[in-house]
Amino acid sequence: MFAEAPIGISIEIMGKQHQFACSAEQAEDLKQAASDLAVMCDDIKQQNGMASSERTLLVAAINLSYSLLVANNKIKRYQHGQTALISTLKSTLNQSD
Repeated sequence: MFAEAPIGISIEIMGKQHQFACSAEQAEDLKQAASDLAVMCDDIKQQNGMASSERTLLVAAINLSYSLLVANNKIKRYQHGQTALISTLKSTLNQSD
């Protein structure tokens, strides 16, 4: 649930208005995310000549999911590298004692 009273925001995607509830703290970020999604959908529709809004949203969802997967994998590799570096540093420090 929301830590504070939810507010309503209105966003437009593919020519349709949609209402969502969120905290005031989240509102601007959600509006920006919705705007990015709307641009992505418009681009997909233009590039691929898709007439179906459902298909356009599905392609956008897959693209976003893939981007999230790639970003999460980069974070995991970075964390693994940091863990290995910390382990090496600890080992080196213990050897010098």
